[in-house]
Amino acid sequence: MIHTSYTVGITTGQFLALEVATTDQLEWIKNAVDAKALNATRRIVQKYTTYKVDKGESITAIGSTAIIQAAIDENIVYKMGTEESI
Repeated sequence: MIHTSYTVGITTGQFLALEVATTDQLEWIKNAVDAKALNATRRIVQKYTTYKVDKGESITAIGSTAIIQAAIDENIVYKMGTEESI
C-alpha cells in the first residue's frame, strides 16, 4: 500500500489551542484526515456505482481504491480545482 506523508506547520496559537482542546494533537489531526477521506470515498463510490448502473455498464474495479482510480480515469469525478469535483 502506497501512502503519502505530510508535515503540517501550525502557529503557536494553534498549537496552544489544540493542547487545550485535545490530549493528543497528532491523533486528532489524523482522525480529521481519515474522516474527510472516508466521506470522500463514500461519495465517490456512490457516484461511480450510480453512473455505471444507470449506463448499464459492469463495475470491474474491486475495492475502494480501485473504484476511486477508475472514477478519476473515466472522468466520472475530477480532482479538486479541475472541471467538476465531487
